[in-house]
Amino acid sequence: MTRKSKYILHSAVYGTLANLFIPVLVVICCTSWSFYGGESPDQPELFTERTIAPCEVTERPATGMDVPLTTRIPVLAEPKNWLDVPGPRGERAEGWQGRRPGYRVFDGRGQLLHVLPDVSLPRWSPDGRWLAVSRWSPELPYQLALVEVRTGRVIPIPQVKSLDDCAWSPDSRKLAFVARYPSGDSLSAGWLAVLDSSVHVMAQDLNYAFECTGLAWSADSRRFVALMHRENEDDDVRVTDLWLFGLEPGTCRLTATPGVEKSNVSWLDDRRIIFQIERSDGDVAPRGPGTVLELTALAKSPR
Repeated sequence: MTRKSKYILHSAVYGTLANLFIPVLVVICCTSWSFYGGESPDQPELFTERTIAPCEVTERPATGMDVPLTTRIPVLAEPKNWLDVPGPRGERAEGWQGRRPGYRVFDGRGQLLHVLPDVSLPRWSPDGRWLAVSRWSPELPYQLALVEVRTGRVIPIPQVKSLDDCAWSPDSRKLAFVARYPSGDSLSAGWLAVLDSSVHVMAQDLNYAFECTGLAWSADSRRFVALMHRENEDDDVRVTDLWLFGLEPGTCRLTATPGVEKSNVSWLDDRRIIFQIERSDGDVAPRGPGTVLELTALAKSPR
């Protein structure tokens, strides 16, 4: 079971969600699809009854010279502690638990700015202007919302309900998301344009049995990867896939590696993705800096 799933099961922030449903969480695997070959006939598909072409990628071991984008811009990484989420310039979002769990937002000097009840999963934009949150209400549980840090103004995004995960682009202009339809029978993936709050759905009617456990944008903010993952009843990895969503080359599958978990997925630039393998106990396997996938089509394009 992943770190995020343990947090969801044990944190009061997600107590209501656990009572409604406990989605199966897993972290995706990432190694070249061509190396592992096809899937077994009983392996579930993210895109039900549809065939999505694999991405053309080359694969190599990472080296010490490969510095992930999340190392250069730490706020893009998933928080290590969801109850103490640091911002880009010393700001913090500190969570509390109880009947109405939420977060207190502090500036870089430690001054309290805002109190936000009924929110969870806060993510700071790289420019520090926004907090993306999952906002609870009986009518719209776990709805995506933006909080303007300067004023505390909350902007609900009604088109994005039952949020699985979200991630900021490096330019702070886009927010990738994976969310569930209210009926719970399918998923959608897309991005939010912060300037006008418009929602752009890139894939819909995805297999509801999958869970998104990580998102990461490329350095040029034109494409993102999603860790889509499914477990069986014994918490064993049943299928793991790394998917690419973007303006180019569009939606395609980066990996198909059943039974293997991945973590720490990030980008090196606008065409190279880096990741590490996880052991079954949730720790990162001691395999060096990881693995790098390069999008072949973009590598051939004029720079």
